[in-house]
Amino acid sequence: MYILVKGAEPDRIFTDHTRNYDRYKLQAIDTVQFPGRVSIMKVAQGNVYGYVYSKTAILKYNTHLHQTDSFFTNRILPLSIVTRLEIDTNTNTFYLFDDIGKKITSYQSGTGKLDSIIYPDTTTARSFKDIYETAFLITNYDTTKKVTQLKLRNFNAPVQDSTLYEFPRFEDGGLSADGFYIRNMPSRNHFYIPFYNSGIIKYDEQHNKIQVIHTIDHTPPSNIAVPTGNIYTRSSKSIVVNSTATSDQEHLYILSYVLSKDVLSSGYRGPAIDVYNIMSGKYEGSFRLPGYQNSPVLQLAKCSDTLIAAYEKNILLFKLTSQ
Repeated sequence: MYILVKGAEPDRIFTDHTRNYDRYKLQAIDTVQFPGRVSIMKVAQGNVYGYVYSKTAILKYNTHLHQTDSFFTNRILPLSIVTRLEIDTNTNTFYLFDDIGKKITSYQSGTGKLDSIIYPDTTTARSFKDIYETAFLITNYDTTKKVTQLKLRNFNAPVQDSTLYEFPRFEDGGLSADGFYIRNMPSRNHFYIPFYNSGIIKYDEQHNKIQVIHTIDHTPPSNIAVPTGNIYTRSSKSIVVNSTATSDQEHLYILSYVLSKDVLSSGYRGPAIDVYNIMSGKYEGSFRLPGYQNSPVLQLAKCSDTLIAAYEKNILLFKLTSQ
């Protein structure tokens, strides 16, 4: 959260690309207030789930009933902090990651069953189809190679832990490859989106295929860290490019802080959401989110034709149409 709020301004990067704002239109349809900053947000089957760190709780907003309820609280959740939330809509199973990614807790909303899943150290070959429900992208810093690796990790034994991609090598302890994960269950696509460069890593689970999607920002990988004693810290010159994203079965929506040529004529210096075709990786257009109470957009989610944006404690719902 510090990276997003403090790192995006005031320094900005410029691109030679001119964004196209003619294709997509937004219409505000609902506003929901949560009892704290929403640091993680997911949407499934008409429900918006927001994790509020200050309350150690996940709240659920039903878009049909316009009602907010507690979904998880620190009294029933065996994790002191949640760093990632994934939802399997086919089984109504929720997966909650701990702070170091070595343990996840699964929760079945229909039965109320809670299970802790520990990642063991052994590996055994297994079909990708069999492990998909509990297989997630993770990053791992190989201390021998001194390189960050993108892996597919299965949290059910027997375990498959496969290296899918290695990031460019920098002497920075892996900070330059820092980013976040997007997973779209219907299309069976995983995405790793780096904060600091334009190379989006797509993993097609169905075909076991890796693809690098280059955004219109054209920001190359670079060393964004400096040594501080025995550790590396972010350089004051590091600039966030991609801050949050979401996807549906056909498109990837990325909130970019890179300024394009159109700012010279329009004067708009806020972030833009750039839309990419998942199959081809091609840019298809952009749109702007309206400002709300001078708050940054922290999270994005999408369900059907509804785009959901979290502005600090408020979640706004928009109808998104294309022409």
